[in-house]
Amino acid sequence: MNNYIGSIGNAYMTNSSDLSAIENIRGNSKSEKEQLKKVASEFESIFVSKMMMEMDKTIDKEGSLFQESKYMDNLKSFMYNQIAREISSNPNTSIGIAKQMYTQLEKQVK
Repeated sequence: MNNYIGSIGNAYMTNSSDLSAIENIRGNSKSEKEQLKKVASEFESIFVSKMMMEMDKTIDKEGSLFQESKYMDNLKSFMYNQIAREISSNPNTSIGIAKQMYTQLEKQVK
């Protein structure tokens, strides 16, 4: 299981908060299936967050009330990460990536 967590962490995580979330899962989970479920949920939240950031790039910001700056970008990043975690943690709003990942990978976990 740790090799799954490591490969997901290395391949898809660029944000330090994403990496710290994976490390917390590794340290706080007792069984490998529990780790897999948490990692799949975290992956979904990261995917949704990245998708929201890409969608934000398509918005015309000329003449906007909020001027673009590195501070606004950081604020949006934190906001999108939190919204994505809320979306992926709720079964009614989840887009289903975590469930599919867990279903596919649980066969390979003890």
